[in-house]
Amino acid sequence: MRISVSTVALKTWWPDPHEAATLPEKTGADALEPVLEGSLQPTRINTEPLTDIPTPTVHAPFSDVNPATPNDRHAEQVLQQIEEAARIANELEAQHLTVHPGHLTPVTLNDREKALQLAAERLNQAADLAERHDVHLTVENMPHHPHLLATTPDEIKTLTREAHIGYTLDVGHALTSPTPLPEFLDPRPDVLHIHDNHGDKDEHLPPLEATLTPEDLRLVLSTRAHPVVEVKGIQQARRAVRTVRRHGDDEARYGGHHG
Repeated sequence: MRISVSTVALKTWWPDPHEAATLPEKTGADALEPVLEGSLQPTRINTEPLTDIPTPTVHAPFSDVNPATPNDRHAEQVLQQIEEAARIANELEAQHLTVHPGHLTPVTLNDREKALQLAAERLNQAADLAERHDVHLTVENMPHHPHLLATTPDEIKTLTREAHIGYTLDVGHALTSPTPLPEFLDPRPDVLHIHDNHGDKDEHLPPLEATLTPEDLRLVLSTRAHPVVEVKGIQQARRAVRTVRRHGDDEARYGGHHG
């Protein structure tokens, strides 16, 4: 099983790309998922230190990037930023680019369906732009919050179906939801963001150190989606990689039947 480590492990949005390139070696991971924020945003990133590092997935910018915006000018900028991220992903030979679905604004606060419709339209356009760079767009489920989209399996299904895009299952985000984690496995995810929390907020802890159970970890790994450890701290990320590898090997060995 190939496991990626996210640059979230560095606990800064302004890492040196050379430092980011050392993360797989420092954590025992096989690959890197760069989050294109801060010093790694498309207008600033120096990709040269990362070109020899396996990078099957990339995380698009998300700060001030709202695909569900009712403002058409802002939507144009959103599409531009996602296409720039897809260009970087292609340069790094990534297959998948994860995007956030967006959030409600004062205009859509009382019209969630309209916000979902706008998000689906923009993500569909973004997916077409990403495909020009041979990158497949995946939308990520969000933590449980009334202003965020894609916090439920139904909304994820709507966005993936209407926008014709893939799906990144963020396990930690799902754990903040009242909906049981297994229900987030439909649709089948393409990418997994693996981390843990105590159920009330997004903490990015190593798996099995809060509320995630071994059974549910094996269940999400059984999807064969690409696992990305999205944990804060290098030592914590190393523990997380070991845990994911052990439970992934268990799932492969026993096919989900554990005594």
